[in-house]
Amino acid sequence: MSGAERPTLRIEGLTAEIGGRPILRGIDLEVGAGEVHAVMGPNGAGKSTLSHVLMGRSGYTVTGGRVLLDGVDLLPLATWERAKAGLFLGMQYPIEVPGVSLEDALGEAFAAVGRDRGEVVALLEAEAGRVGLDRRFLDRPLNVDLSGGERKRNETVQLGVLRPRFAILDELDSGLDVDALRAVSRRVEAATEETGL
Repeated sequence: MSGAERPTLRIEGLTAEIGGRPILRGIDLEVGAGEVHAVMGPNGAGKSTLSHVLMGRSGYTVTGGRVLLDGVDLLPLATWERAKAGLFLGMQYPIEVPGVSLEDALGEAFAAVGRDRGEVVALLEAEAGRVGLDRRFLDRPLNVDLSGGERKRNETVQLGVLRPRFAILDELDSGLDVDALRAVSRRVEAATEETGL
């Protein structure tokens, strides 16, 4: 990168617990721009816990370590500040947000980082086309009445529109049929090349 360091997400000695029960016991991981890493393990190993701790979900207590995004420690930051810094979480079970449209949610995200919210509609439609998400789902409240596969496509649309620096995709494949998995996987792969995700 012409002398400049590439963007990096670095996890150093991360330990965390929930309800006094240790779950993460010294996680070390470094991810550079454009790289894809898979964290694998049996149910209950802490994969989802890691994603929730990185994004700042309440209920988890970090007991040690650091999480650095380009040298900035994310752990003291609120969840929205982590998102603003460029971290994205595609949840294993995306939640419904009644009363808030996808367009409104992304418009607010754009405004928070100084992007033109007028670009959202065109970007939404383009991204929906890339992953095969029916256009009618774009006008609904966020994830309301969507199947599991539609929710995963919807989250991939959000990823494409927001263009975060780093994405944590918790079981991206769950709820997807083979064709949907292919479309979503190709979109994520393209993002690593197009924007250095």
